[in-house]
Amino acid sequence: MSVTEAQCRRALRHANIPWDSQVIDSRDSRWVVHPLWGLLGGMSAAFAAGRKTLRRVEDFLADVGRGARRALGLTKETPSDTTLYRVVANQSPKGLAATVWAQIHDLVARKVVRNDLLPLGVVTFDGKGTWSSTDTEVPGAKVSSCDSQGAPLWMFGALRACLTSSSVRPCLTQKLIGSKEGESPAFRELFPEVCQEAGRLFQVVTGDSGLCARENAEVVRAHDKWYVFGVKGNQPHLHELAHKRFFHETSNADVLARTEERAKGKTVVRELFALSVRDDRRVDFKDAQQLWYVRQTTTEPNGSWAAEQRYFVTAIPEGALSRDQELSVVRMHWGIENGPNWTMDMALGEDDAKPCQASKESIEVVSWLRIVGYNLVSAWRAQAPQKDRKPMPWERAMETLRDALMVDLAAKVVLARN
Repeated sequence: MSVTEAQCRRALRHANIPWDSQVIDSRDSRWVVHPLWGLLGGMSAAFAAGRKTLRRVEDFLADVGRGARRALGLTKETPSDTTLYRVVANQSPKGLAATVWAQIHDLVARKVVRNDLLPLGVVTFDGKGTWSSTDTEVPGAKVSSCDSQGAPLWMFGALRACLTSSSVRPCLTQKLIGSKEGESPAFRELFPEVCQEAGRLFQVVTGDSGLCARENAEVVRAHDKWYVFGVKGNQPHLHELAHKRFFHETSNADVLARTEERAKGKTVVRELFALSVRDDRRVDFKDAQQLWYVRQTTTEPNGSWAAEQRYFVTAIPEGALSRDQELSVVRMHWGIENGPNWTMDMALGEDDAKPCQASKESIEVVSWLRIVGYNLVSAWRAQAPQKDRKPMPWERAMETLRDALMVDLAAKVVLARN
């Protein structure tokens, strides 16, 4: 496609990753040909452009323009996929979390990332699988049976945080979860870091039922934030109380907010009901203010329909948000699924592509590089022209980003002036 000079410059700005000083090159300096940050930046940019394997990354780096090479920190020579593998296999993940935070701070400073969906700001935490294998055992990975014969499945997951009140939906940080680890303990470790780095960007924290725990509610309130946690059977007392209050004590409760939309021929209606629990001693979550009940009804083109019932406990005081905003907070939680989680799997190949499985550290390094790449392409997509008031499809965004990075900007400027 034809790429404008402004698009090229914007792509180069996004590709200039602010690598943290803790990202140390462990290679013997006598044999170094390619700068470390250039190799890591090149892999991140290639992931952002949809290149899932190291061989495809090599092809991508062979084609980038001179401006992109300078922005990424690459030399004139193209690194081979073997070189890339060796770098990842021996690279420590130290400093990569700080690099992602520096990337986020840069996007916020340039007003690419902002709370355009809800000014109050919402950060969503959610767990996701990052790597699995049935033939490669990696120390520290969780192991389980994947079939009736008991064949082993090794896997790592991650708890990730996403600013879902921004249409960019940047991935803020993550914690890798292996054996003898869980999402709730990871949340209590990760949340203070998120508050320290981005506390001014959000007031509301959302998490699914896996994070619904009294300890997590206390951590959130200790940092003066409001939580919204999904409630399911893992909290049997609270789940039973919510069901009882909504369907027995207040069976005729009014619908407080409602949305209706059509997607793929289906009509989806979401309705919000709420009850105050501020003075209800049966709810022993720190500073709990309300129980929410969201009823989602999906009608198929043939007229058949199905309803889903979801409960939530929240510390948001009644009246702090409008009822429409409260319903939007519930919907925003799924922004982490539609944003980084889906894109990491389907576009960046996190579920299927395994560039390096040498160790837990190398798997984590690849995971961080994919996050950098996701934030790059997500920021690029957010600034691209919309069609029918909808964002550019992810595949198209990756194609246009690749095209912009392939252009020799200096030659393009000369041609434009002539």
